[in-house]
Amino acid sequence: MKKGWYCLIAALFVVMVCPGSASAANKPVSGAELALYKGADRQQILEEGAKKEGKLTFYTSGTIEQSVGPLVDAFKKRYPFISVDIWRAGTNALTPRIVEEFKAGKGVFDNVEGTQTNMMVMQKLGIIQPFYSPNLAYMEKDAITPAADGSAYTVVFRATGIGVGYNTKLITKSQLPKTYQDLLDPKWKGKMAIAGSSTGTNWVGVIVETYGEDFLKRLAQQDFAVHMISGFALLNMVINGEFAFSPTIFDSHAIASKEKGAPVDWLPLEPVHVNVGQIALAKEVRHPSAALLFADFELSKEGAEIQKSKGYAHLRKDLPSLTPPYKKYFGSDSLEDSRKNQELFNRYFLKK
Repeated sequence: MKKGWYCLIAALFVVMVCPGSASAANKPVSGAELALYKGADRQQILEEGAKKEGKLTFYTSGTIEQSVGPLVDAFKKRYPFISVDIWRAGTNALTPRIVEEFKAGKGVFDNVEGTQTNMMVMQKLGIIQPFYSPNLAYMEKDAITPAADGSAYTVVFRATGIGVGYNTKLITKSQLPKTYQDLLDPKWKGKMAIAGSSTGTNWVGVIVETYGEDFLKRLAQQDFAVHMISGFALLNMVINGEFAFSPTIFDSHAIASKEKGAPVDWLPLEPVHVNVGQIALAKEVRHPSAALLFADFELSKEGAEIQKSKGYAHLRKDLPSLTPPYKKYFGSDSLEDSRKNQELFNRYFLKK
């Protein structure tokens, strides 16, 4: 009995004299532990760590001038001790670069944001890791790709739909096709352009899912002009009058350009393929504290308001949605289907 009392007194002495020693063992040490840490002192730990790290590297397929730039600027204003190195590319270039770096053992990026296809590839290959953010509690269920213990592999922070972007000086809304079937009208043959990036592939995916491959084959006979550029770059061609319209334009891009005075507007062809922007954390994260602060900020209410101001929809439950009332298609969650859509796009629109 005496021995037991001595042990208890000794334990209490350690706690009173070294109050931090009991909790120190629970502090995150590795990047993986930090990514999942939920302690009350999480923000303090992240800020202290980020001050030492001083930077983060961010890979993105988002447009710099519309979505990425404003958000990064606001983040750096909040955390002036963190510099952000940005590398931007379309989905078709972003994914191969990341995969090549991963296979070569060169972990370069800390955060990455991309579309559904990007993230499916990276999750399957183990390039990204689960992370926790207090903002997960405010996200809609469909926004989260869940991992264990309330963490996430990816989280959607913005959404935008693919539809008809048109030059209001060259064509009126009443003249435009209102359905996918209307695109088959002979008067549009040779007069439409589509993006050859993942935007065009996603557009093909919703058509095949809704109307089948035979319909897609008939549609391809309309002699679309395929431009191997992003949907945003194609929108600029529409604005410049090179084409009256394109059915592969994002609503957010059209809205932002319209607000700047460009002669452009947008209408949906239902169902609308909704492209989502998702944030993830590299498994080989080099600046974990800064990267987690960035993910927190991108998913925060302030981050959602920035996206909202640029015409994007968001998936936070505590903010009113700007998503237009159209029928939505979020794409397949299968890499096999994504590859099939790419093959169909190549077969019918590129290799004719």
